[in-house]
Amino acid sequence: MSFFLVGILLWSLVIGSIILAIIGLWKRSWKALAWSGIALLPPMALIFWGGEGIWFRMSILLPVLLFVAAYWMKQQQMPSL
Repeated sequence: MSFFLVGILLWSLVIGSIILAIIGLWKRSWKALAWSGIALLPPMALIFWGGEGIWFRMSILLPVLLFVAAYWMKQQQMPSL
């Protein structure tokens, strides 16, 4: 039963991350993109740590790309000094 609950938790994090990423890109919100990266980090980290192939190792790039996009959007919104 606990394996089933962990699966539900991880899939809900993935679905929530996808929804937050869409909202963040649509409304140009760096906070939504950052939370999307945070929500996607645990499932992708488990795949990264458990996988042997290069494609499993590349799964960690998705949250990193979301963090980079959030940082880039935040820098775009800040006025230059």
